[in-house]
Amino acid sequence: MQVSGNLGLGLSSLAMAMAIAMAGCATRTTPTDAGVQVMEQHGVAYVSGGGDEADMQSMLAIAARFNVRLTMVDARRGKPLGGATVVVASQEGRPMLHMTASGPLFYMRLKPGTYRLAVGYQGRDQMRDVVVAREPLELTFRLPVNTLEDDWLLCATPCPRR
Repeated sequence: MQVSGNLGLGLSSLAMAMAIAMAGCATRTTPTDAGVQVMEQHGVAYVSGGGDEADMQSMLAIAARFNVRLTMVDARRGKPLGGATVVVASQEGRPMLHMTASGPLFYMRLKPGTYRLAVGYQGRDQMRDVVVAREPLELTFRLPVNTLEDDWLLCATPCPRR
């Protein structure tokens, strides 16, 4: 592909836009009355949020529109956790959705069937096989969170001074 003239986009921006389009990222957005955007990837409608009180209320207002509803929390503290990766594959292993949740709530609309669901945070994944039928699925993922204090070394006695 040859690019000439001033197109208003840098070459890296153009390459990034092409990579996103080719990767099958969100292909359609639909605004809702609640103020959140419903996105779609490979035919799977989804929405993510709940990072603050207003966003949480917006998500809860549209929950009934989705048949798989995930909540991600810190396993140790029980606090809501945003930034988890959500991956959905068909029973045959075909990737259907790969997104990073913008908040602790992630809702999606899947056709009836069996799916492999993986939710991960900080490189640790939890996988579940789920069967989507008539009744909505409410799943909570308690994800281990590595914080700075987890890496500290505490001494029982004062360290010697030099």
